[in-house]
Amino acid sequence: MLQSRFLLLHMMLVPLILASIGGYCSTPCAASGKLKPGEIWILHMSSNFLGNVAFNLGETTTSLYMEKLGIEAFGDERMMEILILNHRDKTYLQEPRSEWKKRAAKYQAKTKKETCYKGFKVTRGKPTKICGLNCNFFEINPIKLDGTLEKQFNKKQLWVCDELEVGKGVAKQFAMEILRVFAQLESVPSTGGVLMRLKTDKSGKLVTLLDTYKIEKSKKAFQLKVPKGYHRVKDEVALLWGDDSGTGDMFGAP
Repeated sequence: MLQSRFLLLHMMLVPLILASIGGYCSTPCAASGKLKPGEIWILHMSSNFLGNVAFNLGETTTSLYMEKLGIEAFGDERMMEILILNHRDKTYLQEPRSEWKKRAAKYQAKTKKETCYKGFKVTRGKPTKICGLNCNFFEINPIKLDGTLEKQFNKKQLWVCDELEVGKGVAKQFAMEILRVFAQLESVPSTGGVLMRLKTDKSGKLVTLLDTYKIEKSKKAFQLKVPKGYHRVKDEVALLWGDDSGTGDMFGAP
């Protein structure tokens, strides 16, 4: 149960990160990755943290669907509001970005910890292809407070693609940042592009935490909209555990 609650808590960090996104500048997209009107990209991913994940990248709207949880988080080019759907319970939570900003500040103040690192060394390696797309490879090692390099502990390897067109406006930031949150890369410097694969140190051995196994284009109506038959809930806990959870706001409100 504790592991399940941690999983869901981390999942709910996504809109908080989005609420605080500022002037992020994405890498220009290659022509080969452009979408025709009405098309969207669907990235099918596997995660040992969230199970199967479908990452939808439209021209003006993006979403991340977590099959294990039945949860889908939406953002659009303006990012005035953030919408999260629970497809299993047919419930939703939709609130202004300003409200998520307040929650983010409160949550971050409670969870702030002193770091044992002063920065990170980013090493660029040989590019490779994932699902037919060119991806840049990066290895990231933390730099300890005494200036020495942490060679294995907390080492990460990232594969990112800058060939995919990922929408307009703030939707670009959604596409770039949301996967970093799920992959627990908030404290690691951004390498630009869409995260396609991640390996990280676990007990002295690199293990794969996230991988993209299929990419396809699809033509379907895709927008930030509440489906018919879904009812609104009061907070994150009600969204994740039902209206009768009685536990209050998961970010500390009574």
